[in-house]
Amino acid sequence: MIETIMTDVLVIGGGAAGLRAALAAAEAGSQVTVTNKGPVARSGITLTAAGGLQAPFHPDDSPDIYFADTVECGYGLGDKNLARVLADDACERALDAERYGARFVRNESGEFDLLQFPGQSRRRNLFFKGGGVGLMAGLARACRENERISLLDDFFVTGLIKGVSNGDVAGALGLNLRTGKLQLVHSKATVMATGGCQRLWEVNDCPADATGDGIVYAYRAGAELVDMEMVLFYPSVVLWPPSLQGALVHYEFLAPDSLDGNVYDTSGRPVLPKPLPVRDAAMRIMDQAVRRGEGTARGGLLWYVGDSPRDAATVRNKLNTLQYNYIKQHGVDPATAHIEVAPGAHYLLGGIGIDEECATSLTGLFATPECAGNFDGANRLAGSGLTATQVFGARAGLAAHRHASANGGSLPDIASVEEEETRVRARLGARGGEASVAELRQRLARAVQEYAGVSRDGSGLERLLAIVGELQAAGAGITVPTVTRFNQPLVELLEFDAMCEAARIIAGSALLRQESRGHHFRSDYPFMDDKHWLKHTTAVRAAGGPIFGTRQVK
Repeated sequence: MIETIMTDVLVIGGGAAGLRAALAAAEAGSQVTVTNKGPVARSGITLTAAGGLQAPFHPDDSPDIYFADTVECGYGLGDKNLARVLADDACERALDAERYGARFVRNESGEFDLLQFPGQSRRRNLFFKGGGVGLMAGLARACRENERISLLDDFFVTGLIKGVSNGDVAGALGLNLRTGKLQLVHSKATVMATGGCQRLWEVNDCPADATGDGIVYAYRAGAELVDMEMVLFYPSVVLWPPSLQGALVHYEFLAPDSLDGNVYDTSGRPVLPKPLPVRDAAMRIMDQAVRRGEGTARGGLLWYVGDSPRDAATVRNKLNTLQYNYIKQHGVDPATAHIEVAPGAHYLLGGIGIDEECATSLTGLFATPECAGNFDGANRLAGSGLTATQVFGARAGLAAHRHASANGGSLPDIASVEEEETRVRARLGARGGEASVAELRQRLARAVQEYAGVSRDGSGLERLLAIVGELQAAGAGITVPTVTRFNQPLVELLEFDAMCEAARIIAGSALLRQESRGHHFRSDYPFMDDKHWLKHTTAVRAAGGPIFGTRQVK
């Protein structure tokens, strides 16, 4: 008998968006349960964020200007209704973060220390003290102090559960890693806040749990996905030394308004023009330099601020953060070292389709960026990622509360519970299968990196689809032993299943979009085509696999 946990609102994912959703729902009066793969505030993508948040606080800025910048940066592909919400709510949600205990860097006058990064027409980026860690600490503390919020640490959700009425979402089944038991969380409304799938790529700057589970669970349940081919590649992810692989050094610090450095080829020539281009343009320039044979043997370039015109004290102060102190602890001085970097998967621009209230195409299911998309379009302004966690997290939580209060939810469909339980238990038993999960995940990451990276083409994407099919077949025969507590092999196997589905959808969406726009660059269709492709790609599940289509941009 599977134990059932009852709650008004279930939030899947304990990052910045999930915790903000929980606070919004609880403050409105709902009982909220938050599940997280690992310990809340000590796992997830937010912890790796540099801490920049966009909000139009500058006297010369406004929500209208922020909105216009967002639309322009996204090459017109972003949902304008969502971009409008982002711009209008940004300042209020930033102040909420301080109310919950996070703190922003301020100048001597006590005002926000605002910076202007590429694509921003005004100074709009403010930074949390302690980066993403600082934001998470404040939100987690507020959640723990709220009696209506229960935090389920080390709880791996395996799939959504349908309700008996109209197939709406009635919660989720999950594996309590501390007890080894499957548990059903029955909810009146569910918020998906599980982040992206950046670990599909070999070069990325995200933690190991960014595997796209939540997106795939929503897709399996019938939700529409949008623009899954749109993945933001951050220009300066560390390739070398090995101890720092996946760390991020700020591309924005190379701007004249900041430290005014550059990335250099192996001959010492600067690669990026000034003023610094937006991220998608920068990553293509860097990729082309490497393809011309001007990069390192590992396919990287050299990030360097040692020739900055700023005085040494300014440079040192700028680099005095948790992120850069971590780099220093590994024997690399970011103020003087040439650090080998390459574009890496940083942020999923697409995801689960939502409206302005974060409602998905499934009744009772809401979603937040970054597992939801697409307000950004084909590129994202620096800092909008964290802004989105707070703006849409609050929206999703409040909408989930309203749904739970108005509808009372639906009883779980027993057949849906049994189907999900059977799927999970089928992977348990004696160790079986010819390949290891770790090997299969490595092969998948290499294939996605090669064929769906910075530069793509039709033949490569077809090859990727074939490889994904081969890996899925190899993974289907794998079983892992039953372990009472913290069955990490089972988690990694189920993650791999989801990663293969996500890769299949990404490849299919990229194959469908026969143009280049922002972070989606097709070498066989190298130009942007507004006439035919100023529209979203879509993917919905069918018996034979995903059905791909398009719909107009709102």
